[in-house]
Amino acid sequence: MLVSIDWLKDHFSDQDIIILDTRPKTLFLYGHLTKSQSLTIEQVIQFDQYGSNLVIDPEKITELFSSIGIDDSKTVVIVGDSMDPSAARIAWTFLYFGHDKIHLLDASIIDLQNNGFELTKKSFIPKITTFIPKINSMIRIDAVHLKENFNNFIILDARTPQEFMSGHLPNSKLIPFIEGIGYDGKLFQNKNFLQNLFSKNKISKDDQIVCYCMHGHRASSLFLQLMIAGYRDVKLYDGSFVDWYGRRLPLE
Repeated sequence: MLVSIDWLKDHFSDQDIIILDTRPKTLFLYGHLTKSQSLTIEQVIQFDQYGSNLVIDPEKITELFSSIGIDDSKTVVIVGDSMDPSAARIAWTFLYFGHDKIHLLDASIIDLQNNGFELTKKSFIPKITTFIPKINSMIRIDAVHLKENFNNFIILDARTPQEFMSGHLPNSKLIPFIEGIGYDGKLFQNKNFLQNLFSKNKISKDDQIVCYCMHGHRASSLFLQLMIAGYRDVKLYDGSFVDWYGRRLPLE
């Protein structure tokens, strides 16, 4: 899932590559890679009555992804920042809607500039396509399913220790997403580091795992960290704490 700057150099001119910049729109407008497009986290979520940041409807994602030129033939490369989980939430959204040809660039915009990539302020106009969603329900869970099957899951909280101590889902285990992110522009720590992190926290690859945070963004980063470490039975509770609390479900 992770690709290097050298990989991007080798594939930059490929016709089937779509580059998406997940940084805030203002940073994108200030300077971005040639042929990259802006896709922010606000575009892939919708709010419910509790203020939860839920995944948007298939009809809306079809319109959105088609408008930026994505279909089954395209390989998507996501560019983001290590401290901002937006890239992870958007990557999870692609996986949820069945688009597996997705990579995250394991480097920052500054790294790209230092390695010969030039930034531009010009807009890239994609060729409109037809995206067909194929929902992967195995990587998402809602409050009802989680509550009814609570004892079947290992529940991981990706928030800060302070947030965790202020209230968390019963029997959940704290693994702040920041523990698995990289340094010097890298999005994540390497596979061995992540495997040791989860092993140290007694997370087995045989476990059914649910990740949550406050709004589902940091939990998306933890979700991808688990995937990189070789865990496969992992779900995102995108409603997360806001949804759980809004439903007045039990907390510890």
